[in-house]
Amino acid sequence: MLLILEQIKEIDPESTWLEIAPTDIEQAQPDFQLYANDTGLHHARLNRLCLNKFQTWLTAGEVANRSSFSETELPAMWDLVLGVAIDIGKTRVILVPTELLDRSELRIPQEWVDLPNWLGDYYLGVQIDLESNLMSIWGFTSHRFLKERGQYNALDRTYSLDSDFLVNNLDLLSLAEELELSERTTVDELPSLSLDTALDLIRELSVPSPYSPRFNIDFPSWGAILNNPNLRSQLYYTRLKETAQIRANIQSIDRASVPSFKLMDWVRQEFTNTIASGWNSYRSDAVLSPSDNQTIERSKLINLQVNLQQETVILLIGLVPQSAEQIRVVVRVHPAIGSRYLPAQLQLNYLDENGICLQTAVARTNDNYIQLPRFTCPVGEEFNIQIKLDNANAVERFIV
Repeated sequence: MLLILEQIKEIDPESTWLEIAPTDIEQAQPDFQLYANDTGLHHARLNRLCLNKFQTWLTAGEVANRSSFSETELPAMWDLVLGVAIDIGKTRVILVPTELLDRSELRIPQEWVDLPNWLGDYYLGVQIDLESNLMSIWGFTSHRFLKERGQYNALDRTYSLDSDFLVNNLDLLSLAEELELSERTTVDELPSLSLDTALDLIRELSVPSPYSPRFNIDFPSWGAILNNPNLRSQLYYTRLKETAQIRANIQSIDRASVPSFKLMDWVRQEFTNTIASGWNSYRSDAVLSPSDNQTIERSKLINLQVNLQQETVILLIGLVPQSAEQIRVVVRVHPAIGSRYLPAQLQLNYLDENGICLQTAVARTNDNYIQLPRFTCPVGEEFNIQIKLDNANAVERFIV
């Protein structure tokens, strides 16, 4: 490995090359429970590797340094934005790692440039090659130069600067730090959000998705949340809570123990497996119009053990064929025979095959039924219906 590293240094002597050891990769593995999706998890892995290697390199050169943000703050930031910040004396440097081999430009997320509490004095281009186990620092620029000469890209909210404008010699960065040269320029003031507005935005930003929600609202509002440690923390924990709920839903949908029911079998009047699993015929004019003569309705008693008390309700599924390729589905929950109302706060949830809640209905006091909005499914689609009360839940799995 050392021979390969020396050869690379001869080919590209202007970059700073650091070897990535297996222990470095192992130490950079994040706890998946601290991140809301795989994108955040991957960003955390790259950020941690970049932070650890650069700090080790600085320390070996007897350069005092520290992470600009505490360990408890990092997951909330890394879950949303790629990049790390390190303080060297009074100078803050921002490193944004990338696995791309293209060095034609330095590209920095807007958060690291325009948020007063995030921005740095200097920005370093960092390339991580996990196949070759190498990390290279290939140039830097200042905040002032990036703002004045960089290109703002509204599509992905980044600032980019052509590599021809980058400085390759990191010794000049050390000199600037020693002289305490201020290379920060002014940025636009962020709006002041009321608490109600901030909480509404946090709820909107916490809807589960495979990616960071940084594009979901305008940047000034997004920046105001991330720049405020308390709001940023609130957003982070709200997102984690939603993700934890999805994981709990997935665990409750144990495909080894929860049978799936093919709804097209119901349309074809094939009920053998259905009846054996507790699904019975049902007819209620309240579910669909009596004119819907093609309606197929089945019901099942659902028992929920809440603390020491058992609550029983009736889950009702109504199907109306729309064509040979799709059906319309109605889902309701009624009180069990002998009960007048549903338990208050009973939840009826429509989950996709991955456990993500797409629709929900919640029983209020004195509700004698709750119903999900009607939805249409194509043949082959899988979904789950969850009935939940306090810490008890039941899941029924369906395939159209």
